[in-house]
This record gives sequence, structure tokens and C-alpha cells, in this order.
Amino acid sequence: MRRVTMHTLYAGPERTVAAGQTAEFDDEEAARLTAGGFGVYADEPRRKAPAAAGTPAEKPVEKMNLAALQDYATANGIDLGDAKTKAEVLAAVTAAVEAAREAEAEA
Repeated sequence: MRRVTMHTLYAGPERTVAAGQTAEFDDEEAARLTAGGFGVYADEPRRKAPAAAGTPAEKPVEKMNLAALQDYATANGIDLGDAKTKAEVLAAVTAAVEAAREAEAEA
């Protein structure tokens, strides 16, 4: 027997389980329900949803902290010059991103 928390309504011959409720099912039925996406095993830790296909979701530069901005600049080959504060680094990153967009639009 496995405990399954349902994502959808389960209506079987012996019982009904509403979405959000947890119930015990025999191993075969529990496997079918979880494999079909109708529920999740209640005794397993919840996992975060996978990121959408393609590149991982990235914070907008305006919401990044100083360390993240510096990492972003390094990863994208952006010269920060003498920029030290978050405002200075953000300005340099924003200018570089805008310049890249303009160059791409002209191409």
C-alpha cells in the first residue's frame, strides 16, 4: 500500500478522493496514478518543477545583487571598467546589454 496525494479527483468503484486529499492505494494503482500525473506519493519529498526547456530562467539584471551582476558580467564578457558599486555595475551591464541588442537589430 502507498499513500498518494491526488492532483485530480479520483473516483473509483470503492471510493472517491478529492484533489488535494491523500489516500492509500495498492502499489499497482498508486504507480498508475503517479505515472499518469494524477497524484504524487505522499511519503516522498516534494520536488520543484523543472525549468522550462531551453535556457534556465534568469533573474532580470535590475533584480540581481552585486555579486550576481559581477558574475553575469564575467560570464557574458562585459567589461566593468572601474565600476565598484551595485549602481555602477548595473549601469555598465545595462549599457552593454542595450548595445548588444542594438547591434543585433542592425544585423
